[in-house]
Amino acid sequence: MFKDKTILYIVHNYNSFQKDPIEEIAKNFKKVYVLVRYKPISKIAKYLPFKWLKKYDDKYIIDLSNKPKNVEVIKTSVWYLPFGIFYKWLGELHFRAVDRVIKKRDIKFDLVHCHFLWSSGYVGMRLKQKYKKPFIVTGHGFDVYQLPSQSASWRKRIIRILHSADKAITVSEKNKEILLNLNIEKGKTEILSNSYNSDIFFLRDKGECREELGIDLNREIVLSVGNLEEVKGHKYLIEAMNILINKQKYRQIILYVIGGGRLKGSFENQILKYNLEDYIVLLGTQLHREIPIWMNACDLFVMPSLSEGLPISMLEALGCGKPFVGTYVGGIPEVINSEDYGILVPPKKSKDLAKALEKALKKQWDKDKITKYSKSFTQETINEKIVNLYKEMLYEKDL
Repeated sequence: MFKDKTILYIVHNYNSFQKDPIEEIAKNFKKVYVLVRYKPISKIAKYLPFKWLKKYDDKYIIDLSNKPKNVEVIKTSVWYLPFGIFYKWLGELHFRAVDRVIKKRDIKFDLVHCHFLWSSGYVGMRLKQKYKKPFIVTGHGFDVYQLPSQSASWRKRIIRILHSADKAITVSEKNKEILLNLNIEKGKTEILSNSYNSDIFFLRDKGECREELGIDLNREIVLSVGNLEEVKGHKYLIEAMNILINKQKYRQIILYVIGGGRLKGSFENQILKYNLEDYIVLLGTQLHREIPIWMNACDLFVMPSLSEGLPISMLEALGCGKPFVGTYVGGIPEVINSEDYGILVPPKKSKDLAKALEKALKKQWDKDKITKYSKSFTQETINEKIVNLYKEMLYEKDL
């Protein structure tokens, strides 16, 4: 469709929900450049008191397996500490790093698409100003529902980026409401759901997956995937598990948590406090290609988040036929709109979460119905809409 066109992506990682749709969309373009923001400080994390920086190592943020020939992935190094005042400087630091790469490699592009309003969105705004190319930005989660409300200065930054964009994509009706409340033109905003790779996440035999992982065939297994950060709500999930374990009939349940983060030590202490070492296992960061087998090995998937955009791991779980237990936040209720697919509770309510887990473990779920529903969120479905949006942008540019 765009065989004479080149697209430039500015992303924060290239290992799952960025990699898969980009590589599928690449079939439509002559050339695709993907500039991945990289934190070199992660390489010296073992010498610093911030062990959680290891999750930013390039083996976790960049996956080059099966990459199409017309896709060039370039690691773009940005030196900063990812918190506090350093984060406010990140936009300009990121732009300068990207612009250096563009100049050094003499990259020519017709369209730039940035994922996350900050800092990639800032980069896109500056690239549009300098190179006069159309600019699309996708706001996913915290960058939409959290950053603009942190302070007047953050609100000003985000509004400036959004006004500069030719199109502002977001992943849920809830997020769109937030953008419109920032006085963004209604016609400029588009809702395009996150998507999952149905070639990787599909229904498999639960017993075979458990045997492959070497885990108990008879226990009731709950899985959670998410960074060990406060916003993901693991504290309340551990409390909910403690409530369930204290009921004798749930002594066969076990929770596996995939993800790394700065609160790992705190959660380990909480698990010890409740004597839950035999019932909760923190697996740490896993490569994305390793997660589908865990999805298929579990009985249900849980996400106790305090805030969300539209979590891809939820869609991946549905793709594997797993019921979802989570919270009424962000775009989650727009997907889990029936108890045929899962059970939702208010955030920070450990007792309610425990009741939802108990109800979900007792219920006979229709896996085929869940997987059929999940097809609405496959990459093939969503990518078709994105390509049409690119067509609109490139057509208008050529007029």
